[in-house]
Amino acid sequence: MLGFVKHFTPNWFTVGMGTGITALGAYLYPDGPHWLKMVGTGLWLFNTILVGTLLILMVARWALNWSGSVKLLHDPVQSMFLGAVPMALTTVINGFIDMGKPIFGPLAIHIAFWLWGVNVLMALASGIVVPYLMFVSHDHRLDKMTGIWLMPVVPAEVAAASGALLLPHVSGIMLQKDFMIVSLGLWALSVPLAFLMLGFLFLRLALHRLPPAEMAISTWISLGTLGTGIMGLVGLGKSMPLVFGGIGHYMDGTAILGSLALWGFGLWWLTLSILTTSHYARRGLPFNLGWWGLTFPLGVFTGGTDMLYDQLHITLIGWFAHVFYWLLVVFWSTVFLRTLVEFAKGRLTVAGSPHRLALKTPLTAATRTGTDN
Repeated sequence: MLGFVKHFTPNWFTVGMGTGITALGAYLYPDGPHWLKMVGTGLWLFNTILVGTLLILMVARWALNWSGSVKLLHDPVQSMFLGAVPMALTTVINGFIDMGKPIFGPLAIHIAFWLWGVNVLMALASGIVVPYLMFVSHDHRLDKMTGIWLMPVVPAEVAAASGALLLPHVSGIMLQKDFMIVSLGLWALSVPLAFLMLGFLFLRLALHRLPPAEMAISTWISLGTLGTGIMGLVGLGKSMPLVFGGIGHYMDGTAILGSLALWGFGLWWLTLSILTTSHYARRGLPFNLGWWGLTFPLGVFTGGTDMLYDQLHITLIGWFAHVFYWLLVVFWSTVFLRTLVEFAKGRLTVAGSPHRLALKTPLTAATRTGTDN
């Protein structure tokens, strides 16, 4: 157990990301039954404990294995998953906003504000420090690029989407304007950079074809970038008339128009992700924690679709939202059960890869560096 803690890797936070977004989706399901909201609340409470446990393990790793943890920052794969830490925490924060009040009362919003501040700092650190290390420390090549390059930069736009949920709870118009600017800044810090990476990812896939099977699910991460972009735009747009007055209505309309463009792009990425995953599945798809990439990206894209439907009340968009959510349930159930079975049987390494792939997959790189200490 001590060895697991000393070499604990941040890609385990993808479990919290996928579980949390599935819980939120159940609670916010359009016109969903009461029992589904109760299931979502229960799953959110479970995920809150799970993410808290993972955070304790991460802190313990740094306390027990400082030098190995510093080396993790220079690992070209596991360092990308540092972005999973604030994104997993975001699902907890959003739950406090949406579900926490009946359980914790007014304290829920105070907890959400405090956690959001911590989350913003982690998102900024991830989005600045990891790309800087990519420039000065990591060994990257275009033919080795995968969707995980998006992981460190996406947390800022995820935090922006949470900021949109918190903004109505901010007191005073001046503070609301400041809060709006901070949230929009977080969105702008992430989305343009993510689009730059999406362009290079398209080029990489066209020139060098698909990545190894161990990284197959990474193609879904692009969908998550677009989903959180939609959630941030629509959520902040709803509050723009409140904060900016008359001009805010025009800004809200522009936000919806931009969200529809992102949504259409997301449908393209979703289709390509399904096709590429089917391509891998026919040739054998080894299980690792990367499978959790099926859940959070689809979950946030589903959330963005829900928010567009809530704003536009277009039946077709609502139909897509229902289909996407139940596909998410299938993905989460499959990956969650498979993770439990593989972990219980001891078939997963510390870094979340199958033991039989320990010498072949880059997902074990952090484990190898950690054992040097």
